[in-house]
Amino acid sequence: MTRIRWVGNAVFVLTVAACGGPDLSDLERMVDEATQPSPRAEREPTADRDTDFEYGAMSERSPFEPFKEVPGAFASEAPDPMRRSQTLERFPLGQLEMVGTLAGRGRILALIRDPRRITHPVAVGDYVGRDHGRIAKVRASGIDILEHVEDGRGAWTVRARALELTVRDIPENAPAAPDNSGSES
Repeated sequence: MTRIRWVGNAVFVLTVAACGGPDLSDLERMVDEATQPSPRAEREPTADRDTDFEYGAMSERSPFEPFKEVPGAFASEAPDPMRRSQTLERFPLGQLEMVGTLAGRGRILALIRDPRRITHPVAVGDYVGRDHGRIAKVRASGIDILEHVEDGRGAWTVRARALELTVRDIPENAPAAPDNSGSES
């Protein structure tokens, strides 16, 4: 057993010795490069001081100060925090699309599609969007919405928005609608 071990060690030593050569030029070059002084860095050019920036928002509220509450300002326009939110208030107004209308029983409903592709009927007085938007008017071509938003000074203000009917092109190869006029050819 010791003879096999001795032969194995001898083969290993001979193999390692055969791989190495007397050429150490790569090592010497690396050592020379490491011991060379590094080149001096050039100085950065200095910026021109000719153009001064003038801050023009000194009269506005500082973004580093808390909001100041205005007592009693527009309190009637503040949304009711106790009101139960409706389904379409979960989505930003920009993600909702009006896809049609329904008329009947003396009123008109708008059909709103949410990002999940679910269509919801809505009427005047319903709420949509995340900014407390209330539907003020339903038209055949869109809906008018009044949103209640904070103005940054602790007061609430009303912002008018509209959601227009989305009209999609009908593909040329789409089947034609049946003719229900009652006349025969």
